[in-house]
Amino acid sequence: MVPVRIVYTIAWMEVGGSQTHLLQVLRLLDRTRFAPVLYCLTGKGALLDAARALDLPVIDGGMTSFRPLSALRGVRRLAEFLRRERVDVIHNYLLRANVIGSVAARLAGVPVVLASKRGCHKRRGWQLAGARLSNRLAHCVTGNSEAVREFVHENEGCPKEKMVVIPSGVDTDRFQPLPPGDYKRRLGLDPSRPVVGSVTRMRVRKGVEEFLRAAAQVCRHRPEVQIAIAGEVNLPEDLQRFVTASGLADHLRLLGRRGDIPEILSAFDLFVLSSHGEGMSNAILEAMAMEKPVVATGVGGTCEVVQHGRSGLLVRARDPDALAAAIEQVLRTPAEETAAMGRLGRRIVLERFSARAMVRQMEALYLELLRARGARVPTNGVLHVAPLGVGTVECERAGGD
Repeated sequence: MVPVRIVYTIAWMEVGGSQTHLLQVLRLLDRTRFAPVLYCLTGKGALLDAARALDLPVIDGGMTSFRPLSALRGVRRLAEFLRRERVDVIHNYLLRANVIGSVAARLAGVPVVLASKRGCHKRRGWQLAGARLSNRLAHCVTGNSEAVREFVHENEGCPKEKMVVIPSGVDTDRFQPLPPGDYKRRLGLDPSRPVVGSVTRMRVRKGVEEFLRAAAQVCRHRPEVQIAIAGEVNLPEDLQRFVTASGLADHLRLLGRRGDIPEILSAFDLFVLSSHGEGMSNAILEAMAMEKPVVATGVGGTCEVVQHGRSGLLVRARDPDALAAAIEQVLRTPAEETAAMGRLGRRIVLERFSARAMVRQMEALYLELLRARGARVPTNGVLHVAPLGVGTVECERAGGD
């Protein structure tokens, strides 16, 4: 049996939601039917070793920048690789790889070309032009939420019928409630006091400043509360001054990048997502899978995940006062009610957002697109690919919720 030769391209494999998602896909893809390759354009990123540990080829694209000349070299190098390896499917991730991967794939005659969209980020100038180009060259554009699909249609002009929504998924075996343990003490936190936490990065759109300003209000009203943030968060000077002046420093613990996120989440009594925009947040899915009640900004795909008033609370983005009020509301809620919120959250994830369900939908989409492009995909999975034509395939919505 000859498996489908599929290449996943991404600019770099630094720690991030899309990169973590891609590792899940590579780990769970059915190797009896698919032979995956990770093509990292820059060959950089802390997660590359994790990808290599999955026993698959990891290719360094050798790009040192994304300036025009370097980008052209990157296109040529990738096109040569795709042609030499006779790749059946290419799935590109994020803007730079969407552009470079789609152009290279068309030059190489790859039968099925996919671009992915994983956030609601407005593009302007060359970024908008690149996004539109990759949308046009791709046979199908995948999105991880209905909010992303609507956003890309409205802002990039991509036809809705060309887009397929496959919701993000998390590993519900890894992210599940752990046995009782000393998780707070391991982090240097007081086990007798509540912990309000987040897992995020220091990006403006992640709303770290709003979370800290809300946390300062909460701690003034409830001095027993502890605040913890896991992830690559280095506070700029102005925000550090605020933390000190507000008294938040006595309550705040920055945990840095961690590889033990289930244990970190086990130490939290409440999880907070303060983003300005999200396609669909892996972090909130992981927290819900761990049966944590959540407070989140009602942006992007988050509204498709959190049931307001039942599994958590949704508030306006960029509003520290509303965020603080919601956090305090959950902290005042009786323990049996917050436990019920957490159980519902896990049930939502199990039913709609598991990693295995996500990957099965992706596999079905790849095979359907190959058939639509003229490939015969017999029951034994062997492919006989017809020559690549021109035009695009209009995709039916695969899977969905």
